[in-house]
Amino acid sequence: MDCNAGYDHDEKQASMATGGYEMQTAPKTNAHFRLQETNARTPEYQGADHTYNDQTDMRRLGKKQELRRNFRFTSILGFVAIAMGTWEVILSATAAGLTNGGTEMSSMAPTAGGQYHWASEFAPASQQKIISYISGWMSTLSWQCGTCSGMFLLGIQIQGLLSLTHENYSPKSWQGYLFVILMVTIGLAFNTILAKQLPWIEGVILVFHIFGWITVLIVLGILSPKNNATQVFTSFQNEGGWGSIGLSMLVGQVTSIYGLIGSDGAAHMAEETKNASIIVPRTMLWSYILNGGMGFAMLIMYCFCLTDVTSALDPTINRSGFPYIYVFQTGTGSTGGAVGLTSIILILGIAGATSFFASTSRQTFAFARDNGLPGSKWISTVHPTLLIPLNAILVTYGFTILLSLITLGSTVAFNAIISLQLLALMGTYAVSIGCVALKRLRGHPLPPSRWSLGKLGLPINLFAFTYACFATIFVCFPVFTPVTPQSMNWAIVMFTAVLVIAMIYYVVKGRKTYEGPVVFVQPIED
Repeated sequence: MDCNAGYDHDEKQASMATGGYEMQTAPKTNAHFRLQETNARTPEYQGADHTYNDQTDMRRLGKKQELRRNFRFTSILGFVAIAMGTWEVILSATAAGLTNGGTEMSSMAPTAGGQYHWASEFAPASQQKIISYISGWMSTLSWQCGTCSGMFLLGIQIQGLLSLTHENYSPKSWQGYLFVILMVTIGLAFNTILAKQLPWIEGVILVFHIFGWITVLIVLGILSPKNNATQVFTSFQNEGGWGSIGLSMLVGQVTSIYGLIGSDGAAHMAEETKNASIIVPRTMLWSYILNGGMGFAMLIMYCFCLTDVTSALDPTINRSGFPYIYVFQTGTGSTGGAVGLTSIILILGIAGATSFFASTSRQTFAFARDNGLPGSKWISTVHPTLLIPLNAILVTYGFTILLSLITLGSTVAFNAIISLQLLALMGTYAVSIGCVALKRLRGHPLPPSRWSLGKLGLPINLFAFTYACFATIFVCFPVFTPVTPQSMNWAIVMFTAVLVIAMIYYVVKGRKTYEGPVVFVQPIED
């Protein structure tokens, strides 16, 4: 079923439909719209296939349509589902978990900026500039580190397969670095040369995402030896040395969180999605439902098939270094079977890293467009014929290659930087959701939206804000105790360092050039 049906109205129908939303808009004198309206020029709309609602949204946000809107519901759903890669991540990033047993805003402001834009628009007027600036740096940092971590994870999984199939192979850090360059170069090709074809490619990969999941479930379900239900649902591990099983489980929840982040990738692609104010929030919701359900089912099957946790975590027994590859090998009873199933994970992982790469470049482009980064003018340039933020894509490519150099010296330092992804992203979630919740609590009007949580909006906002703050605490915990310099989670130290750098740049230059996207927002005229 085409979920775009019913929304591609002609201009007259869209104008009539939009009229209802315009009537909800607060008067210009309202504090919510205390904005820079003088000398505001109407943006030119150059993008392809935009709707009247897209034009209205961009005009209200004060942004020029520069990117091609070639994503539809199915393609953007595939994009986000693959970028999240929940069931694949649950398998490939389970070591810590084995050791230690907001969509509505995207409809109000469908922009590539995402969280930092929402923080700017919904934060109290006196603090919106600094809050959105900090959110922008956190979001940019998170997505850039996330792209790097995805490429690195793919590289070491390939090395794990080589270790499994070649007894004499000994993984070297420089080989892993070369694999990172290969992976990110593939991402670069898809985001530049094949950029126009990316939407239909995402649709195809979505099908493979689903059928790959079915294949792994069936193979493990039929061939693998199983634990019993009592072992799966009542047995807990505290191999991290924490004081209690409860605390150990709270530390281990980070793996599950890691598998469910990234749905905001749809928001960062909003300016390339037709009918974005309805399609983007719908995509964020359905990506959670789809990936959450698939991830939960895969986790249950994985727990039934993981009959020996100790061996799976022992590098002398499990040469691949990945517990899920060990399960594939023991489950199928052959190395060839493990290679075949792991290849599915790797192909989907490359697709997911490519999607993540795209979202990262769009977030970086948006923040640079609002003068939030050094070299903003160059970074925010859109290629005149490709209609993509080419310079932001190149920055993302270069950042990944340069940051990955750290692996040649210290994987501990690299893992510390990569762990920033989750910490920074959870921080942006908390800030943007907290701002809109505060606005609701104070009874201030919100911008019109075509997709709403209704009366559930405030309770959901409050729960999401509370959990984001709660989870952020455990993101900073190390996996093991006692803590050594090698096992320490340095995320909070690195996060603080980056925050200090951002604030220094703000004091020196940012406060003079960065106003926050809210100053460009315009109330909708009747």
